Amino acid sequence: MDRQSFEALMESGAFVSSDIFGPENHEWEKPIPFNETDTPPFPSESLPGPLAAFVKSLSESTQTPEEMAGILSLGVLATAFQSKFMVEITPDWREPLCLYCVAVAPPGERKSAVISALTKPLYEYEADRRKQEAVEVAQNQTERAVLEKALDSAKNMAARGGEYSAEKREEALEIAAQLAQFEDKQPFRLIVDDTTPEKLVDVMDAQMGCITVCSAEGGLFDTLRGRYERNANFDIYLKGHAGDPIVIDRISRKTNSIPNPRLTMMLTIQPQVLSGLMSNATLRGRGLCGRFLYAICRSKVGHREISPPPIPESVRSEYSSFVRNTLSMQWNGMIHLSQDADVIRKEYQASVEKRLGNEWEGMRDWAGKLTGAMVRIAALIHAAEVQGNPAEIPISPEVMHNATDIAECLSAHAVAAYQIMGADANADMAKYIWRQLTKMNCQKISKRDLFRAARGQIKKIEEMEAPLHILEEFGYIRVDNIHRDGPGRKASPLISVNPLALGN
Repeated sequence: MDRQSFEALMESGAFVSSDIFGPENHEWEKPIPFNETDTPPFPSESLPGPLAAFVKSLSESTQTPEEMAGILSLGVLATAFQSKFMVEITPDWREPLCLYCVAVAPPGERKSAVISALTKPLYEYEADRRKQEAVEVAQNQTERAVLEKALDSAKNMAARGGEYSAEKREEALEIAAQLAQFEDKQPFRLIVDDTTPEKLVDVMDAQMGCITVCSAEGGLFDTLRGRYERNANFDIYLKGHAGDPIVIDRISRKTNSIPNPRLTMMLTIQPQVLSGLMSNATLRGRGLCGRFLYAICRSKVGHREISPPPIPESVRSEYSSFVRNTLSMQWNGMIHLSQDADVIRKEYQASVEKRLGNEWEGMRDWAGKLTGAMVRIAALIHAAEVQGNPAEIPISPEVMHNATDIAECLSAHAVAAYQIMGADANADMAKYIWRQLTKMNCQKISKRDLFRAARGQIKKIEEMEAPLHILEEFGYIRVDNIHRDGPGRKASPLISVNPLALGN
């Protein structure tokens, strides 16, 4: 707003003395900071028993909110089962069991401690498998090297001609056929950390199409924005979540062919990493942001216990055994829903559909995938809890109810995440209006005069309704039912500004 416009508003009487109209400071509460919403706690009780107990104890021990360990624990389940099972919702709708899980918290929130404790059994299992299979892997690689040397020798002898050329030609063809059918055995991997998309494809190819990206630094989002390349290729992140085939041909390297990719992510990041992510039209337009399950963690800093109880050894031991048992499971196949569970699925899907046209309109890319994510979570809980082959026993309604509880919690966190990422145009406009009010430093202003001040960004006064509602919900303003009449002017609602937000 320029000085002339400001003086015009002053002369019009737009600013009204707070001791005539406004409430005292004590009648206001401190406003909720932008990018903070009242997110619900994670329903840890909906997780399988040993996992739920560990999440609760870990949160208590590290003095971190349960949503941090809760969201990441879903990644542990996905790591264990993504290579073994899929879930069928209808004959034409099947979902893989991989998940993209991200916990969002400021610095100093002990994110590394949480993710390290949860993944420790995964790393231990990976190390044990590599040790057990070391001799077999070495022999496999040696056998391939011997065959390749023999093929080179046979080809050279056949090319020279002579009485043995026909025999060597047949030998070369036979060895070539053996190499074509040769199955390479690579050192076992469950988890990778910071990696480029190209390297990630190579690792997945070597691991039968399955891997988990686990990081406490959020470097993946820098990669997605093109840290390693100006125009980063993130098809692997799209197809790895959906399970769509990946075939990549390169001039100087071997072809990658992954018919059934499964990629899980367990990430902890700071809010600023998310902030502005939606401004990247490619990331939003391709639907990558909608594939993540977010947990916006409530800070306990300033209220943490100095000497919290450690994780009981029995809880830690049961969790470790639980993870190893899930990883060692030999069953595989297609998981199905029971009839009662499918009724719950349909009811939940119907409620999601209604919200897609209302409060979730600004995050349709995420909410449109919520039912599928909920069923994936249900299948993971089912696979971890059921006694017997998960593919032979349908998902129970109790498990489906637990999955919907988790999905509802995560939907509220997704709303908060999308606000941080700047996906909501109304939220952005609310911030703009608040900046104008801050510049004026007034405690009362009519809606009409506020529209005049914000006319550079707002074309119609009706466009202010939703942003003002957001400011009112966050406690920055009140839209009073008082109408102020001036000479020759129509009545206009009066907006009261929270003096605590202005620092008055």
